[in-house]
Amino acid sequence: MTPAHKSRRSIAVTETGKRKLREAQKRKGGKRITYEDIEEKLEFQVSRSTIERFFRGKAVELENAMSIVEVLGLDLQEVVDVAQYQNLILG
Repeated sequence: MTPAHKSRRSIAVTETGKRKLREAQKRKGGKRITYEDIEEKLEFQVSRSTIERFFRGKAVELENAMSIVEVLGLDLQEVVDVAQYQNLILG
């Protein structure tokens, strides 16, 4: 995979998105869901370090981002720049 391809298929959360991720992390059944919990629910297909990067606002592969937010019961468009998301999907 070339670096250009990787960056084209990567996406990061916005500042508002980071807050939404943290809120979703806290509200799961009254117990905080950890990065390890997310990793386990994704059957270790997404690494903990990738999950941590995403929560810190660093870009990760689109498919990984989609998986992470799904575990938290969110839609990716709630936490990323919608225009960037649409460019990735339509591009």
